[in-house]
Amino acid sequence: MWPFKKHLPIDDLNEDGDLWSVMEAPATDGSMLVRINTTAKRWAKHPSLGIRVGFAIPLNQPSPGGVPDAFENFALNQMENKILSYLKSSGPAIHVLSITTGTFKEFVFYIKNGDSVASIHEKLRSETTSHDVQCMAVHDPKWAVYASFSK
Repeated sequence: MWPFKKHLPIDDLNEDGDLWSVMEAPATDGSMLVRINTTAKRWAKHPSLGIRVGFAIPLNQPSPGGVPDAFENFALNQMENKILSYLKSSGPAIHVLSITTGTFKEFVFYIKNGDSVASIHEKLRSETTSHDVQCMAVHDPKWAVYASFSK
Protein backbone atom coordinates (compact mmCIF):
# COMPACT_ATOMS: atom_id res chain seq x y z
CA MET A 1 0.00 0.00 0.00
CA TRP A 2 2.61 2.55 1.06
CA PRO A 3 6.02 2.41 -0.56
CA PHE A 4 8.11 2.86 2.58
CA LYS A 5 10.30 -0.13 3.36
CA LYS A 6 12.31 1.56 6.06
CA HIS A 7 10.46 3.23 8.88
CA LEU A 8 11.37 6.66 10.18
CA PRO A 9 12.72 6.87 13.73
CA ILE A 10 9.85 7.13 16.18
CA ASP A 11 11.61 10.06 17.87
CA ASP A 12 10.85 12.16 14.77
CA LEU A 13 7.09 12.13 15.42
CA ASN A 14 5.93 15.73 15.42
CA GLU A 15 2.65 17.36 14.38
CA ASP A 16 4.33 20.60 13.34
CA GLY A 17 3.86 20.92 9.62
CA ASP A 18 1.49 17.97 9.26
CA LEU A 19 -0.80 18.35 6.26
CA TRP A 20 -4.47 17.53 6.58
CA SER A 21 -7.13 17.06 3.94
CA VAL A 22 -10.91 16.94 4.28
CA MET A 23 -13.32 14.60 2.57
CA GLU A 24 -17.03 13.97 2.76
CA ALA A 25 -18.24 10.38 2.86
CA PRO A 26 -21.69 8.79 3.10
CA ALA A 27 -22.91 7.70 6.54
CA THR A 28 -26.04 5.95 7.78
CA ASP A 29 -27.56 9.21 8.99
CA GLY A 30 -26.44 11.52 6.20
CA SER A 31 -22.79 12.21 5.60
CA MET A 32 -19.60 12.50 7.57
CA LEU A 33 -16.72 14.90 7.31
CA VAL A 34 -13.33 13.28 7.69
CA ARG A 35 -10.13 15.18 8.35
CA ILE A 36 -7.19 13.03 7.30
CA ASN A 37 -3.61 13.59 8.38
CA THR A 38 -2.00 12.96 4.99
CA THR A 39 1.48 13.39 6.44
CA ALA A 40 0.81 10.35 8.65
CA LYS A 41 1.33 8.09 5.63
CA ARG A 42 5.05 8.20 6.31
CA TRP A 43 4.37 6.58 9.71
CA ALA A 44 1.77 4.06 8.49
CA LYS A 45 2.35 0.51 9.70
CA HIS A 46 5.28 1.62 11.85
CA PRO A 47 6.05 -1.34 14.10
CA SER A 48 6.08 0.93 17.15
CA LEU A 49 2.66 2.46 16.39
CA GLY A 50 0.43 -0.59 16.20
CA ILE A 51 -2.30 0.40 18.64
CA ARG A 52 -5.28 2.35 17.31
CA VAL A 53 -7.14 4.46 19.84
CA GLY A 54 -10.44 6.14 19.10
CA PHE A 55 -12.15 8.68 21.32
CA ALA A 56 -15.79 9.10 20.30
CA ILE A 57 -17.88 11.90 21.72
CA PRO A 58 -21.66 11.88 21.14
CA LEU A 59 -23.04 15.33 20.42
CA ASN A 60 -25.25 16.99 23.00
CA GLN A 61 -27.27 18.63 20.23
CA PRO A 62 -27.38 16.01 17.48
CA SER A 63 -28.15 17.16 13.99
CA PRO A 64 -28.66 13.95 11.98
CA GLY A 65 -27.43 14.48 8.46
CA GLY A 66 -25.63 17.66 9.53
CA VAL A 67 -22.68 18.75 11.60
CA PRO A 68 -22.33 20.09 15.15
CA ASP A 69 -23.17 23.72 15.76
CA ALA A 70 -20.20 26.09 16.04
CA PHE A 71 -20.32 26.31 19.85
CA GLU A 72 -20.31 22.55 20.37
CA ASN A 73 -17.72 22.00 17.66
CA PHE A 74 -15.40 24.52 19.35
CA ALA A 75 -15.68 22.59 22.65
CA LEU A 76 -14.94 19.31 20.86
CA ASN A 77 -11.89 20.82 19.16
CA GLN A 78 -10.56 21.82 22.57
CA MET A 79 -11.04 18.22 23.72
CA GLU A 80 -9.18 17.01 20.63
CA ASN A 81 -6.09 18.99 21.66
CA LYS A 82 -6.32 17.73 25.23
CA ILE A 83 -6.61 14.09 24.13
CA LEU A 84 -3.52 14.35 21.91
CA SER A 85 -1.59 16.01 24.72
CA TYR A 86 -2.49 13.23 27.17
CA LEU A 87 -1.63 10.48 24.69
CA LYS A 88 1.71 12.06 23.82
CA SER A 89 2.58 12.38 27.50
CA SER A 90 2.43 8.57 27.74
CA GLY A 91 4.65 7.91 24.70
CA PRO A 92 4.77 8.29 20.93
CA ALA A 93 1.36 9.05 19.42
CA ILE A 94 0.07 10.43 16.15
CA HIS A 95 -3.36 11.87 15.41
CA VAL A 96 -4.50 10.52 12.04
CA LEU A 97 -8.26 11.12 11.64
CA SER A 98 -11.09 13.27 12.93
CA ILE A 99 -14.52 12.03 11.92
CA THR A 100 -17.56 14.27 12.32
CA THR A 101 -21.20 13.37 11.80
CA GLY A 102 -24.40 14.94 12.99
CA THR A 103 -24.42 12.64 16.02
CA PHE A 104 -20.79 12.29 17.14
CA LYS A 105 -17.19 13.34 16.66
CA GLU A 106 -14.37 10.80 16.81
CA PHE A 107 -10.62 11.31 17.03
CA VAL A 108 -8.36 8.46 15.88
CA PHE A 109 -4.74 8.01 16.91
CA TYR A 110 -2.00 5.42 16.57
CA ILE A 111 0.18 4.99 19.63
CA LYS A 112 3.05 2.93 20.94
CA ASN A 113 2.03 2.36 24.54
CA GLY A 114 -1.50 1.20 25.29
CA ASP A 115 -0.93 0.84 29.03
CA SER A 116 -2.16 4.34 29.81
CA VAL A 117 -5.28 4.41 27.61
CA ALA A 118 -7.68 3.41 30.40
CA SER A 119 -6.29 6.01 32.81
CA ILE A 120 -6.37 8.71 30.12
CA HIS A 121 -9.97 7.80 29.35
CA GLU A 122 -10.93 8.02 33.03
CA LYS A 123 -9.10 11.35 33.40
CA LEU A 124 -10.96 12.78 30.40
CA ARG A 125 -14.28 11.51 31.71
CA SER A 126 -13.69 13.09 35.12
CA GLU A 127 -12.55 16.41 33.62
CA THR A 128 -15.28 16.63 30.99
CA THR A 129 -18.66 17.56 32.36
CA SER A 130 -20.15 18.76 29.07
CA HIS A 131 -19.94 15.51 27.06
CA ASP A 132 -19.71 11.75 27.38
CA VAL A 133 -16.26 10.54 26.31
CA GLN A 134 -16.10 7.01 24.90
CA CYS A 135 -12.86 5.22 24.13
CA MET A 136 -11.70 2.10 22.32
CA ALA A 137 -8.19 0.77 21.78
CA VAL A 138 -7.30 -2.17 19.53
CA HIS A 139 -4.22 -3.62 17.92
CA ASP A 140 -4.13 -2.42 14.32
CA PRO A 141 -0.56 -2.87 13.06
CA LYS A 142 -1.74 -2.56 9.44
CA TRP A 143 -3.41 0.79 10.13
CA ALA A 144 -6.60 -0.56 8.52
CA VAL A 145 -8.87 2.31 9.58
CA TYR A 146 -6.44 4.98 8.41
CA ALA A 147 -5.91 3.11 5.12
CA SER A 148 -9.67 2.94 4.51
CA PHE A 149 -9.84 6.76 4.44
CA SER A 150 -6.48 7.70 2.92
CA LYS A 151 -6.64 6.00 -0.45
